[in-house]
Amino acid sequence: MPLLLTEEDVAKAVTPLDIIEAVEDGFRQHGLGLAQTQPRREVRIRGKELPHADPRMVRIAQGLAFLEQSAIVVTHHIFSFPDRGRPMRIVNHLIDADNGDLVAVVESLGLLGMRTGAASAVGAKYLSRKDSSVAGIVGTGRQGRIQLRFLSKVRSLKKAYAYSLVPSETGKFCAEMSAELGIDVSHSESIEQLVRRSDILVTATNSTTPFVKAEWLSPGVHVNIMGADDRPKIELEGAALKKAGKLVIAAEDSLAAGQLQIPMAEGVIERKDIYGTLGEIVAGAKPGREGDDEITIFHSPGVTLQDAAATHKAYVLAKRLGLGTNSDLSFFL
Repeated sequence: MPLLLTEEDVAKAVTPLDIIEAVEDGFRQHGLGLAQTQPRREVRIRGKELPHADPRMVRIAQGLAFLEQSAIVVTHHIFSFPDRGRPMRIVNHLIDADNGDLVAVVESLGLLGMRTGAASAVGAKYLSRKDSSVAGIVGTGRQGRIQLRFLSKVRSLKKAYAYSLVPSETGKFCAEMSAELGIDVSHSESIEQLVRRSDILVTATNSTTPFVKAEWLSPGVHVNIMGADDRPKIELEGAALKKAGKLVIAAEDSLAAGQLQIPMAEGVIERKDIYGTLGEIVAGAKPGREGDDEITIFHSPGVTLQDAAATHKAYVLAKRLGLGTNSDLSFFL
């Protein structure tokens, strides 16, 4: 019988390190050619003009991924009807790739946030300098918090800077994250100042205008572009991408996002400027960072292999702990 896991079950079953480990393995399988991850499909019902993941948009989205070594397939669904007063639902179906049995149904918004933070952490693990100690976070919403939290699991951070368009929100972010992580998290006066001071820069915004300039990137910096997950979204100008010694993507999904599509259309970068996928580096097929002065950039629009890996990990650990509810229903949302 399928195991039903709720938000509460997932919160009890997994830690950030568990999800980082799972997503890292998902990327490894992808780098070995042992994973399939299909580009996200989305039906936009109302608020069609808004960028992806805008909390006002009414939409239903779907993803599909197969992890061969884990022997699982995951179908990933997002149901978002904010104008009807309903909370967003994230429902993942975990399917046995051997016989097609539905193994689990996992409903968890938290898991979606964690898998995004985990991808950023894996990118930093393989591409940032090992002695990186200063993080810069542009975007101080829910995902900005997750980004800094997960980044602290792979690098020994001593200092962080934060910036957003709403100073009061940035101040709140700094106070909360300083208390949680036990490091100094400070409000940066400008994006330029933040970028120039950071060993690891994370952008987690809904921007449709690039706000990080090439000349601000110092030798040795690593950048995780996490907010530019849709056609109109872009956070780094094309010249900044061109400056990277290694420009790494999560999967081919990145090519559909404005972050790469716009500079390519403008002729600033070409397909050959993309070094490879993160999975290739995790799997050892290509080297990661090769020098302390190298500038590295990782772009992830969020790919379904992350959902598959995180869902499978949550299921395995929840089952081990006796969490969840068994159901006699064979297949349902």
